[in-house]
Order: sequence, then C-alpha cells, then structure tokens
Amino acid sequence: MQAPQVNDGYLSQISDESLEVLEHFGAEAPSLLNTYACAVEDALIEQVQRGQSQSLMLEAAGEERSAMNLMLTDPDVLADYVNDFYGPEGPYPTETPQEAYDREQYEAYEQFEAEIEAQEMGQVPASFQRPQMDMPVPGRQQNPANDFWGGFSEMMDQNPENAWQYLSQAQPGMLSTKMLVQDT
Repeated sequence: MQAPQVNDGYLSQISDESLEVLEHFGAEAPSLLNTYACAVEDALIEQVQRGQSQSLMLEAAGEERSAMNLMLTDPDVLADYVNDFYGPEGPYPTETPQEAYDREQYEAYEQFEAEIEAQEMGQVPASFQRPQMDMPVPGRQQNPANDFWGGFSEMMDQNPENAWQYLSQAQPGMLSTKMLVQDT
C-alpha cells in the first residue's frame, strides 16, 4: 500500500534544486549559507572603506606635495613661510637682543639660587669644585700600542728580575734611540 501523499503548502513552493540542497546538506544549509554571505559582505565593505581611506590619504599627500613644490619654487611664498615660521607668532620665534638678555639674567639667577641652596645643604657648588683631570704617568705614551718604555717601567716596578725578558723583546733600534734621547 502507498503512503498517503501529504500536500504541504510550504514545500510545494520550494524549487526542486532547493529541496535537493536541503536533502544533501541538511536543514542548517540556509543558515550556514547566510552566515557565509554576511561574512563576505562585511569583508567587502571593510575593503571598500580601506580603499576610500587610502584614496583620501593619497589625495592629501598629493596636495601636500603640490604645496611644497609651490613653496620651494616660488621665492615669495618661501619668504612668507620662513617669516611666519620664525616670526613672533610662529612655532620658533627668534629672540630679540632684549629677550636674550632677559633669559640669560633669569638663568643666571636660577643658577645662583641653586648654588646657595646647595651651600646651605653642605654641598660644594659645581662652579667652586676643582677640575678633575687624569694625570700623566711619567714614561708613559698616549698610545699604549707604541708604549714599549712605559711597559718596561711598569715591569721594573713590579718584577725587576724579569726585566731582561722584556728588553729581549725590543726591536733592534729601541735601545739606541732611548740612549740618544737621554743624552740630549
């Protein structure tokens, strides 16, 4: 006996291809397909926005390039820019002699105040301290590679019994040169 055929209004409106997809991929196929389509659409929107943003940046760079080209090729525009840049309203105004004098006076006063405060705390101000210098060692040259006699002097101070070994390493003319220097 044949099963009675059910006449469903919803299923009768679906195409055979759609029914085949539902049978093959299951009932969740439309939801998965919709999620995928939304992800593709979002990626496309993001790429379009990124392209528009880069296009705006490229236009701005082109405008900046043309403005710089105009400024560097037109002496009047360049002079106006430099005057505005270093003028009283610009980011780097130049000091007048009076302003420089006032600034130097203020800095000197601040330094004096700091020195007085250091003295009150028992410290010696930097301007009153003795300079620290490296004292040269007698018999030492500035270049340690050419300092045979400085090394010999050090050897004599530490191990005088081994000084002959150090002298035996000397180049042939070293001893005669040292004697000539001492004689004169």
